[in-house]
Amino acid sequence: MMRRLLALMCLCFACSIAYADDAPRTMLRAHLEPSGPIVAGSAVKLVVDALTTTWFTAAPDWPLFDLHDAFVTLPDDSAQNMNEIIDGVRWFGVTRAYRIVPRTSGTFDVPAFSITLHPGGIDTPVTLQTPALQFSATLPPGAEGMTSFFPAPNLTATQRVEPQNGDIEVGGTLTRSVTQRADATESMLIAPVQFGDIDGLRRYAKPPATRNISEDRTGLVAGERTDTVTYVVNRRGRYTLPPLDIEWWNTTTHQRETVHLPAIHLTAHAAHEKPLWEIPADALAGAARHTVIFLDARDIAYACIMLALIAAGVWFYPRIRMWLARGSQWWAAERKKRAEGEFAAWRALRRAVNSGAMQRVVPALYRWMDANPRFTHPARIDAIGRDENPALHALAEAVESHYEHAQAESKSVRVKLHRWTQWTRSRRARGPALPPLNEG
Repeated sequence: MMRRLLALMCLCFACSIAYADDAPRTMLRAHLEPSGPIVAGSAVKLVVDALTTTWFTAAPDWPLFDLHDAFVTLPDDSAQNMNEIIDGVRWFGVTRAYRIVPRTSGTFDVPAFSITLHPGGIDTPVTLQTPALQFSATLPPGAEGMTSFFPAPNLTATQRVEPQNGDIEVGGTLTRSVTQRADATESMLIAPVQFGDIDGLRRYAKPPATRNISEDRTGLVAGERTDTVTYVVNRRGRYTLPPLDIEWWNTTTHQRETVHLPAIHLTAHAAHEKPLWEIPADALAGAARHTVIFLDARDIAYACIMLALIAAGVWFYPRIRMWLARGSQWWAAERKKRAEGEFAAWRALRRAVNSGAMQRVVPALYRWMDANPRFTHPARIDAIGRDENPALHALAEAVESHYEHAQAESKSVRVKLHRWTQWTRSRRARGPALPPLNEG
């Protein structure tokens, strides 16, 4: 009797273990590349792996975090699918790499942050935290006394001044623009140019203009940043815009270098004001001094009409501007709605399916389901039932099969999606326009 009871207890324990193993498990891993100290201004990668023992019904939520004295970005092209065997269990997931660029030397503590996962097999999402990590950044020998440490393989700077002749009237404006180009460096890492104040000139800084120059084969080629400042002349005189010295660290020669931009000289003279109606000097001589000037009634009427039109324009201008602004906002909202709507998402899905690459099909399918009001949010693959388009249902089965039987190399998609035909289904659902005949 005791043997039977012991065997029954062992059987129940084994069944509970088997049931527990069927439940999906999730895990987050994070590490830094490189793991050792880096030079300030260079990039370190925070690689995060989101893993599960089943599959993901939706993409993980990847948040951005702040790090003092460092730039943190999450490139769009850093996502990669992965599968790995850990302790005899196969795990599936996705890995992404955050890019961290410290702007100065010191120790940087990467905080722990939460990521929400959507594993298949359960209805509720799972929220996990990444481990807190730490790295240090140092300055190379010879760069300790630099005001702003900026490393780059090569840096060039040019300046442009308008007007170019340096001759300007009081009340006029002078614009000075400085463009920096750094090879193999993102534009957001280029340090801003410091323009000083000048007595007699009012300074107005404009937002910087940045752009990254890249090529298909080589990737990032260079980054450009343009800083622009406008000076308004308050009084006449001679002015000098001081020279600019831009310090940077040459990563090729490992030396500190300086780009020098020369000073700008300008002369401001009093503005010559010409009266609207100027009386010739000879007309005021002799008998013309006692001439009586008569105004025509028609001229007075024209002047009154002009004043009325000016007053009406001043009164209507804010309202017309408000109407134009509303119209512009409406038009921008409509364009954004169409660009992010269901039709655009369907076209992107068709292109992804035609390419045959599963890594393009999965995000395009989720984007279309998120834009489709018939699906819940966040969207799930199993929401596509058999009553849907047969090709769409086949595509959903292909995605589920991809995650269930993922290997080192993704299989191509062999599904053909047709053009968007939602309007035909809606017309058929409406039924006939005429009511049925009264046969009684």
